[in-house]
Amino acid sequence: MEAADCVNAAGSKIAFGAGIHLIVQTKLEVEPDYYKLVGGETTACLATGFTRQNGTSNHTLFKDKTAAVRIENDKVYNQVVVLPTGNNGDECETESKDSSCEDSIKPDPKVNFVSVTVLCLRLLFIKTVVFNVLMTFRLWISQ
Repeated sequence: MEAADCVNAAGSKIAFGAGIHLIVQTKLEVEPDYYKLVGGETTACLATGFTRQNGTSNHTLFKDKTAAVRIENDKVYNQVVVLPTGNNGDECETESKDSSCEDSIKPDPKVNFVSVTVLCLRLLFIKTVVFNVLMTFRLWISQ
């Protein structure tokens, strides 16, 4: 037993273990979606939306590069790797199942009504301010 693993309190020793590393994973298994990101001379490959921490272990670009991270209170992992200068990242997007992006936001009549109401109230406020300023100038000029 090493000195770092115990506490000496009033002559008696309390031993602590090295601890364990616990990873809790969901039963639902979602494969990652891969995206190629290009900015100037830099190319990166982004894997996103997968539920296993080692979900990118079978992809050649992500082997022993960076660890998958999960944002707090999120159910999926994300991982990014910056590619070397000579690599253009063609094998990054070949792993992706679905490359189409659909607009899933539908217009809501209640939101539209509230937006138009707020716009009308703003216009009424601006009209009131302009009217008050004009009346104030008119009063100053008449004196």
